[in-house]
Amino acid sequence: MAAWHRSRRADIVLRATGLLLCWVSYAEVSRLFALHVPPHQAGILPYGIAALGFMAASAGSALTLLGHLLFDEIEVSARWRARPALSVPIPSGGHIEMNIPEPAMLVVGRDIDGDWTVRESAGMLLGRFSSAQAAQRFAEAERRGRTSISLATSAGSPRRIEGRLSLVCDRTLKGSTALG
Repeated sequence: MAAWHRSRRADIVLRATGLLLCWVSYAEVSRLFALHVPPHQAGILPYGIAALGFMAASAGSALTLLGHLLFDEIEVSARWRARPALSVPIPSGGHIEMNIPEPAMLVVGRDIDGDWTVRESAGMLLGRFSSAQAAQRFAEAERRGRTSISLATSAGSPRRIEGRLSLVCDRTLKGSTALG
């Protein structure tokens, strides 16, 4: 079955309806100006006329410019498509068990900024610490009771100092200009 709006006749009718709505908008806005209502004393009638004029202008311009193209299908990006809802049945006990695989190894090491970190063997960061002892205690606590997890220590990477941006406060600038 052919779409009703694909015919030439329907396109002309849609565009003519758009022109009629543009004329209605012009008439309503003219009527609004003829009322000479002060801005702070506007009642429901001027607001209704303004809303009618706005709606008629919006719909009329769309129909006049697009005609039958207004009903064309467009492809929506995958980002904006509706995703199916995840339905997770809740057991009768009320507890939901997560089926997340347990990490094989916890790695205690240093990151590029020199902070101590604890990571899973897959690379996911579990925690960032200021000392090696704190990171080791956290890893031991995570491992407690689970013998399938082993601990490892990595040397990490050296501190990243060279080429780093630093914010200079006004006092430093004033002191350096006074010295120079």
